[in-house]
Amino acid sequence: MRFDGNYGGDPNYVSSSIQPTKFYQDVKGLSAAQLSPHTDHEKRAGKVLAYTSEITDKVFVQPRALWEVIGREPVHQNRLIDNLVSTVKDVKYPELRKAVYDLFSRVDKELGSKLQKRTAEAIKA
Repeated sequence: MRFDGNYGGDPNYVSSSIQPTKFYQDVKGLSAAQLSPHTDHEKRAGKVLAYTSEITDKVFVQPRALWEVIGREPVHQNRLIDNLVSTVKDVKYPELRKAVYDLFSRVDKELGSKLQKRTAEAIKA
């Protein structure tokens, strides 16, 4: 909510019964189909294109360096693994968990195996 008066007396949320929100297409008398999904800038600069990227070994250079820095004090590595386990244990599909383990193994084999082991223990608990 805004309290600085920026919008004057207008409500600052949708569905206000005090002063219903008026949407652009209603004010202009347009249907949703008549509105372009692209802004004027997008029309001038070019439409957004689909883009895919590959995961190569270069992607893991910086995470690996960070893992090594964190490894100077093993307690920090353990804390990171515990934080990851707290999220990964809730992933319902084993194939997704395996993909997570595989990605972290590309950072460091030991990281991936510890994550997998501790996650399995947390799921059983």
